[in-house]
Amino acid sequence: MLDGLDEEDSLEEGGQATEKKRRLSMHQVKALEKNFDVGNKLEPERKVKLAEELGLQPRQVAIWFQNRRARWKTKVLEKDYAMLKANRENEPLWKSFS
Repeated sequence: MLDGLDEEDSLEEGGQATEKKRRLSMHQVKALEKNFDVGNKLEPERKVKLAEELGLQPRQVAIWFQNRRARWKTKVLEKDYAMLKANRENEPLWKSFS
C-alpha cells in the first residue's frame, strides 16, 4: 500500500503479471471531484497543494484532471447530440429538404 493507494495486479495478454495498478482511495477521489467542481483547469500551485494534501504525486493529480476533463467533455457532447437529435426529429418534414 502506497500513500492510501490500493494496489491490484494487472495482467498482459499473455497472462504474465506486470507492474501493480494503483487505485485512488474514496477520500482522494472525493477530494479531487470537489476540486474539479470548483474549476476543471489546474494551476501549478493548486496541483502541488492538492498532491501534498492527498499524498499523491503532482503528476497523478494532473493526469486525473486530464482524464476527468475528457469524461466531462464526452458527457457534454452526448447531451448536445441528444438535444440536436430531438430537435431534428421534432422538425417538420418539409423543413428537412430546404
